Amino acid sequence: MNFNNQQEVENNVLELVWNNTNDAIFTIGYDGRILSANPSFTSILGWEQVDFTEVNCFPFFTNMTPEEHEQQLSLFKQGQDIPYYVTKRKRKDGKVLDILASYRAINNGEVLAVGMYKDFTEQMSIQRKLQASEDCYRNLVEFIPDAIFVENNGKIVFVNSPGVHLVGALSAKDVLGQSIWQYIITDDQAEFERKVLQAKKTNEPIVEQFKRLDGKIIWAEIIAMSIFFEGESVIQVLLRDVTLKKNYEEQLEFLAFHDPLTGLTNRRAFTDLMIKSIDEARIHERMLAILYIDIDKFKEINDSLGHDIGDELLKQFAKRLKEHVREQDILCRVGGDEFLVLIDGIKERKDILDVVDRLHTAFQVPYHINGMKILTTSSIGISCFPDNGNDSKSLILHADRALYKAKEKRNHFVFYNGNI
Repeated sequence: MNFNNQQEVENNVLELVWNNTNDAIFTIGYDGRILSANPSFTSILGWEQVDFTEVNCFPFFTNMTPEEHEQQLSLFKQGQDIPYYVTKRKRKDGKVLDILASYRAINNGEVLAVGMYKDFTEQMSIQRKLQASEDCYRNLVEFIPDAIFVENNGKIVFVNSPGVHLVGALSAKDVLGQSIWQYIITDDQAEFERKVLQAKKTNEPIVEQFKRLDGKIIWAEIIAMSIFFEGESVIQVLLRDVTLKKNYEEQLEFLAFHDPLTGLTNRRAFTDLMIKSIDEARIHERMLAILYIDIDKFKEINDSLGHDIGDELLKQFAKRLKEHVREQDILCRVGGDEFLVLIDGIKERKDILDVVDRLHTAFQVPYHINGMKILTTSSIGISCFPDNGNDSKSLILHADRALYKAKEKRNHFVFYNGNI
C-alpha cells in the first residue's frame, strides 16, 4: 500500500470514529475557542457549533474562570496533556452532567488540543450509591455487631441475633447444631476449604455466595479465625452481607463494557474481543466475519415518531439480533442505529450466509411498539478475515464500505470486495 492509499485509509478510519463514537470529541484553537465538534458532542451536551462565539466560547463549563481557562491553554501550548478526570459540564438545557474528560495537546496547524468527554452521569450515580451504602455499612458495623457464628467439631455451638437474621432463621434453635459451611455455594469445595484455611491464618476476608434457609442467595464477606470458646479451640466465623456492594460493583463493571440502552457490548469491549478472535483465527487457520448493520430509514422513524419510539425500536432490534445469531457470536452497538456482529469459528462462506440469511429474514418482520406496527428493514455490509483484512480496523472499515453499497438498494446485504 503506497503512502497516499495508507493516508486515505487512516483518514477514513478517523472519520468513522469521529462520526460514530459514543464519546464527545472536539478540537480547540489557540485562542481557546472550539473549532469543531463531532455529532456525539451535540448528542451528549446539546450544544452546536453556532453556540460557540468569542464571548461564549465554552458555555458548557460550570465553574471554570477565564483565568483557569488560560492556565489550561498554557498547558496545551507547552505540549502537556490532561489525563482522564471526572468533572461537571452543563447541557444546553441547563442539566449538569458528570463527565469523564481528557485533553490531548496537538499544537498542529490551527488545532491546539483535542478534548474528549464521556457521559459518566450514570456511573457516578452508581458510585455515589455505593459510597452511601458503604458509609451506612460502616455506621452499622460501629453500632450493631456483625453476624457471629462459633463452630466446634463441624457444628454451630453459638450464633448471635444478627447471625440468626442473616441465615433467614426464626431463632437460634434453627441454626445450632448445623455447619455454617453448608450455607456456602461453591463449585470447588477443596479450593474453598483452602481459602478458609488461609483466611484463618491471615484474618483476611473472603467473599462467597451464601444460601439462606429461605433459599435467597446473597453475597457474604467471611472472616474465619481460631479462638478459645468455653475452654476449647473452636472456629469463629464473622459474616457480613455485602450483596448491595457486590451488585453495584457488577453494575459499574457492566456499564464499562456495554451499551446501556441495548445491553450489547460497546465498541471498546467489541474491539478487544475482536482482536483476540483474530489472533485465534490466525493460529487455527479459521475464518471470521464482521457484519456492519444499520436500520433503514431509522432517522425518519425517530424524527417522526419520537425518540422514545426510536429507543424501543433499537431495543427490539438488538433483541432480534440476539435471537438469530449463534450463541458464540458477539454483538455490539456502535452508536445510533449502527450495529456490529462478529461471526467466529467458521470454516466456509456458507456458515456466514446461514447467519446473514436468518437475520435478513428476521428484519422483514414488522415491529410492534405502543400499539403501532412499524415496518422497516436493515442493510448489512460484510467483510471476512483473512480475505478482506488482517486487523480489526481494516475489517470494520471494509464492512462499513460494503454497508454503504448495500444501502444504495436498502434491505440488502453485500460482501466486501476490492472494487467497493
